[in-house]
Amino acid sequence: MAHSTAPRTVPADRTPRGPGLPVRCGVRGCGCEDPRQLLNAANAVTVVRTVASLALVATAAVQHSWPWLLAGYLTYWIGDSADGNIARWRDQETRFGAVFDVVCDRINCVSCAIVFLQFVDAPWPIAVFLFQFVVVDLPLTLLPMRWPVLSPNYFFLIDRLAYTLNWHVVAKVTNTTLLITLLVVLPDQQWVALVAASTVLVIKIWSLGRVLRLQVPKDIPHVPQGAATSA
Repeated sequence: MAHSTAPRTVPADRTPRGPGLPVRCGVRGCGCEDPRQLLNAANAVTVVRTVASLALVATAAVQHSWPWLLAGYLTYWIGDSADGNIARWRDQETRFGAVFDVVCDRINCVSCAIVFLQFVDAPWPIAVFLFQFVVVDLPLTLLPMRWPVLSPNYFFLIDRLAYTLNWHVVAKVTNTTLLITLLVVLPDQQWVALVAASTVLVIKIWSLGRVLRLQVPKDIPHVPQGAATSA
C-alpha cells in the first residue's frame, strides 16, 4: 500500500476512541488509536477488491486470457492501495483491518501468480516467490501485531531496519511487482527472476529471525517511547 507513515504532530485530542478503550497517547500508529470497528469503508474496499480480483483471475484461467489476468492484477494492486489510503484518510485504521488486509493480499497475489503460469512457463521463480510470500512473509508480517502498533506500516516505531526492509512502501511494491515484471520483460532469462526471488527470500528469512529476537514489552497499552532501533 503506497503511503507515508512519517511522524506527525501529536494531536491535542487524547480521549479514548470508544468506551473501554485505552487513553490515546498521541503517537501516530500506536494501538491506542484503534477504534476497533469491523464495519468501515476501508474493510469494505478490501472485500470488494479481493472478490473482484479473484473473479477476474478465474475468468482469465477459464478463457486463457492475458487481458483478464492483467485486469485481475490491477484490481488487486489498486484496491490494495485504496483500502489503506481510505483507512488513513477516514481515520479508520484498525488492527483487525491490518490482519484482514494481509490475508486478502495472499489470496489475491497467490491466485494471480498461479494463473500467470498459464502464460509464462516459469515454475521455479514462481515457486520460490510463493514459498517466500506465504510461508515466510505471512508470519513475518503478522509478527508486528505482538506490539501495540496499528499495523506493520508503523513498525518503524519498534525497529526501523526491519520496517525499511519489509514494510516501507518501496519494499512492499518490490515484493509484489518485481518478479512478475522481470518475467514479463525478460521471459527468456528466467534466471534473473529466480535470482531476484531468491534474494528477497533470503532477506525475508533474515528479517523473520530478527523480529523473532526482538523483546516484546509485556502489559503495555502504548508504544514504548524511544523503542525504535536502527542497528
